[in-house]
Amino acid sequence: MFSTSSGSVHPLLPPGKAHLIPVEIFSEIFLLVLLDRPGRYDKQDLERVCQRWYDIMISTPGITSRLWIRRATKKEVVQVFIQRRKTRFAVIVDVNDEKDGKDFNADDFHASLMVACEVAPRWQFLNLRSFPPPGEYKAPDATVKPLESLTGFMLGEHCDLGSFLEPLMTAITTTSRPRLTKLVLPDSRAVLFLAQPTCLHYFFSLTTLTITLSRRMESPADILPHLRRLEYFEAQRLFLPIYSPDASLPLIQTLTKLVLKSVSVQWMAGKVFPALESCSITFPHHIDAICVQPVTMLACTSLAYDSNDLEPLRHFHLPPLDMLTVTSGQWNVKRGNPQFVAICSTVFASAQSLFKLDLEVKCSEQLLDLALRQLPALECLYLRLASPHALSETFFQGFVATRSNTGGPCEMAALPMLPLCAKLIELEVHYRRWLRGAERKGLIPVFSDIVSSRYSEEHFTLYLCLHWPTQYWEVQGLAESICDFADDEDVYVIGIPSPCGITPLQWLQGPSVLEVPFKEAEYLVAHDQLSIGCLSTLHNLVELRLGDKQDILPTAPPPNLPLFRTLRVFIAENIHPSFLAGQTFHKLERGKLSLHGEGPNLSQGRVTHMPICTKLDVDDLTLLATFKLPQIRELGASFDHPEFKMIWETCIAVNVNLSGLELLHVYGSYQQADLIQVLRCLPVLKSLIIGNGSDLGADFFGEFVRTPSNETAAMMQSHNEDHVSAVLCPMLRSLLIEECDLTQRPELIPVFRQVVTVRAACGFPLKRFTLFDFELGSKTELVGGHGGFVMEIIVLDRYARPFSLAI
Repeated sequence: MFSTSSGSVHPLLPPGKAHLIPVEIFSEIFLLVLLDRPGRYDKQDLERVCQRWYDIMISTPGITSRLWIRRATKKEVVQVFIQRRKTRFAVIVDVNDEKDGKDFNADDFHASLMVACEVAPRWQFLNLRSFPPPGEYKAPDATVKPLESLTGFMLGEHCDLGSFLEPLMTAITTTSRPRLTKLVLPDSRAVLFLAQPTCLHYFFSLTTLTITLSRRMESPADILPHLRRLEYFEAQRLFLPIYSPDASLPLIQTLTKLVLKSVSVQWMAGKVFPALESCSITFPHHIDAICVQPVTMLACTSLAYDSNDLEPLRHFHLPPLDMLTVTSGQWNVKRGNPQFVAICSTVFASAQSLFKLDLEVKCSEQLLDLALRQLPALECLYLRLASPHALSETFFQGFVATRSNTGGPCEMAALPMLPLCAKLIELEVHYRRWLRGAERKGLIPVFSDIVSSRYSEEHFTLYLCLHWPTQYWEVQGLAESICDFADDEDVYVIGIPSPCGITPLQWLQGPSVLEVPFKEAEYLVAHDQLSIGCLSTLHNLVELRLGDKQDILPTAPPPNLPLFRTLRVFIAENIHPSFLAGQTFHKLERGKLSLHGEGPNLSQGRVTHMPICTKLDVDDLTLLATFKLPQIRELGASFDHPEFKMIWETCIAVNVNLSGLELLHVYGSYQQADLIQVLRCLPVLKSLIIGNGSDLGADFFGEFVRTPSNETAAMMQSHNEDHVSAVLCPMLRSLLIEECDLTQRPELIPVFRQVVTVRAACGFPLKRFTLFDFELGSKTELVGGHGGFVMEIIVLDRYARPFSLAI
């Protein structure tokens, strides 16, 4: 595109002429997109645009293509991939990946691997994620050609190469020029192979080295003196020799990140690390050497240390830290207090800069409170505890903000002290186990108080993590109900009652099927499958709100499911009728139920009893026909059914006590005559809402001022305990008609005038007669009295929505 002097913009090429752009320009564009802006665009998406783009992508040096060899990859597929690419490429072997099929074919795998090995000098990166077990696959006898272009090699954690390991490592070490910059090895045999004197020069070029072994090596690997450019070093159970104090270790000058677990740190004693920014040490060996000769890390801002003895931390000379993670395995407060005191010097030295603190040290509440009050800059705090007994409610109340929060959902009085960590925006509390009993019940409301009191602080969150199995819950501030969470897709939210409201907890991560460890939960919002086990543990559930996915609830629940005895509010947007059939909801007061699949079989006579339900919304007439509702007062229903008259007269009029119905909401399609029949059976109806009034004619509205015939009166007597009124719905006070535009139907105006004025004159006045037109964004109020009639048109609020029963 280019701009002219007048400011107009014109394309450089006419439409449809993009093929005239030279290949070299396209290559530069693709390199700019993929390399300069990583993560913003996907390489495969660009390849799928057209054949020309695909050809340019695979032929552009610098854009690495990936060859996947899976369980059922065919040799022909590998051959085509290689033939079409003239540049270097990455090879990924993963027999556990079933994208190409589930059956493993040893011959196909062998043939595919051999074809790839023929062009081994073109391999830029080799990632062996998983390999066939030695018993299922015979390793190739032929040697692998030298990997002259290899820059990175990764071996999967449980990838056993068997006899293929030696020829592969030989190919790596016979490279004419060492290019390796990244090496990931979980196999001690591979480490010892490369640690041979003839191979050590291949460590010279490494910038990333990861050695994570499942067991400690039997003999040491003397590799540190040969790591000249190393920036990232991660080692687990690596056996290192004892180095003399004057040993030349170039990696000390180049390391920026160090992660050691069950590895000797003797080589670090007395050294100065000028570039090391992040250091993590777990269960170190030979830590006594550092206690004699301290370690100095001039640039380190992040330190993690895990050991039963934290005393060596005093001998790490550090600048003020940004992040500190400390773990101690001491099992009681008496043994843990000295460990916590040992780290206080490091904590206090970083008081003004430390913004993230991760602690798993058993200590007294007083010590922890004192330390946290010295950290004014702390923004993220992770407390890892054994059980709810570890820290009391009184301790956590210290995090409640002192100021009154007038803008939040709950009002909190000012406290006499400043809160712990006033700048905190994230608090995570981890428990290894969550106890049953009264000792845990007080913690959840306190957590909610913390969130509510910091409501105005930007992005404050409180997470509760439970282990065995691991679950993450986000604690929300106190709420009056959990309705606000019902519209969020793919969420689980439970609610725990407290004296000041409901504490909502949102499930963020855990097992594939929800497990609720909080047995005192009384509220649940779910948008995915719920198991019988989960529902069986919720003995106090009073409100259940489900999303619109099918089969969230089991289709064949046991009759002793606790929710049948405890539930008061039930909303299920896509429920199978078999979950309800024959059950009794002893305490259900209100609900909203919609069906999926075929409706219930009315001939089976399996009735669902709701003895005290007063408010219900059901969008399927056959489902409504199976409900026994002796106390119903407000009903929402769709009358759209070809056998409406039969179902209404034989089932609904029998099972549903219509004599006490005060509100009726009709939506969906319906016949005008059916609606009139129903209304004549509702002597105490006070509110009528019709969801689709566009097809209602003057005859329908005329019924509200017409005296019923003798035949109609007889039918009404049979259904309404011999009570017949002089006019239709004599107690009606509110009539709302949606989707009715009077500008298109002026013939209704005289009828409306008659309804309003005559009913007022007869003593049956309508206090509210409103017509809604959501498409035009307006409503028309019809007002009458003392012989007068007025139409007032009002603009709807932009948030106005069609009527629905508030459940």
